[in-house]
Amino acid sequence: MLQRRTWLGLALGLTLGPWPGESAHAAAVPDALAALVPPPYQAQALTPEETPHFTRRKPYREGDHLVWEYRLVVTETTHPLADSTPYKVYAYGNRVPAPQLYARDGDRVRIRLVNETTVPHTIHSHGLYTPQRMDGATHVHLGPDGEMHQHDPAGAPLPVAPGEEFTYDYIARPSGSHFYHCHVSANEHMARGMIGTFVVFPKLPEPPADFDSVLLLQEWNSKYAKQGKPGDPREVGDADFFTFNGLSFPNTPLMQVKQGARVRIRFVNAGAQPHFMHLHGHTFLVTHKDGFPLREPMLMDTVAVGPAERVDIFFIANNPGDWPLHCHSPPHTTNAGVYPGGMMAHLIVGPDRYPKSGEGPLGPGIEAATDAWRDYARRYYASLAKAAR
Repeated sequence: MLQRRTWLGLALGLTLGPWPGESAHAAAVPDALAALVPPPYQAQALTPEETPHFTRRKPYREGDHLVWEYRLVVTETTHPLADSTPYKVYAYGNRVPAPQLYARDGDRVRIRLVNETTVPHTIHSHGLYTPQRMDGATHVHLGPDGEMHQHDPAGAPLPVAPGEEFTYDYIARPSGSHFYHCHVSANEHMARGMIGTFVVFPKLPEPPADFDSVLLLQEWNSKYAKQGKPGDPREVGDADFFTFNGLSFPNTPLMQVKQGARVRIRFVNAGAQPHFMHLHGHTFLVTHKDGFPLREPMLMDTVAVGPAERVDIFFIANNPGDWPLHCHSPPHTTNAGVYPGGMMAHLIVGPDRYPKSGEGPLGPGIEAATDAWRDYARRYYASLAKAAR
């Protein structure tokens, strides 16, 4: 039987980073490229991978740019809901969520999209400054003939038809926590799984984290599990399953860190409803909104994340024990109304999951990191101003 963490890694199709205190696979990366990527992401971002439906090449130099190259094959498959109901999905790389992509600010990205389904698809890189021809939108508009058209006479690319392929090629910028999704019938295709996260690392090193994880927030309406075709605006509130990285509690990832670990979590809301992320036992610092560092990071214990928003939080895990991290809209922590479920994961701080003594936090908390993030934001925007001159 696979160990719990290994099984989760396979199920998520993305890296959670090595647990603090483990012998980090990332440390074994012998290449100078490792210096470009924060340690929690080194192994996944820099290790080549090739399967029948997904390829990640090791970054390579081409002229003045480092190139991050991927191949994504879109398939028609199923994804299990918490009650094991198979939900009909379209899947980038045959995975839900889609494979996590990486690049560095200013490097080149190439994503080859191969469509093995029966309908057209695209990739829209949400939050990135792509050229218009690489935006992945379908550009549906009313033509002079009174008919709807999917491209204009200037030659904006059509969606990738069944059996066809297209390579998205652009400079990755700006840095931050982003995502990508299909922009054909987005109301349906996003609700059927066509979403993946995309982390673009900044050139300016950020305050370090021992644990750095991405949580993709999604809702699912089991009414459409078998026949597909979700996305009716009248049914936005009818979702009955809620997931982190495609999984509902109790199958969500168990996050275990050492006491005093520096923890970063990137929330990406790929659904149609707002979610209100709350962590027990700690105060966190909201450091980024939509990939951009906040000039004045904010101390919170609950943060709202609206559709398409990305919010990064940072905290010091200084309160020993087992702490829920969950959406504080109560229905969103159920599986079809059964509690506990849905958008809930557990953070275990230190070796003792249920301490029988102690008075709570030990050692410095997030206050010790606030000045570091404030200073980083100042230097980040100063670097942008300098580049603009």
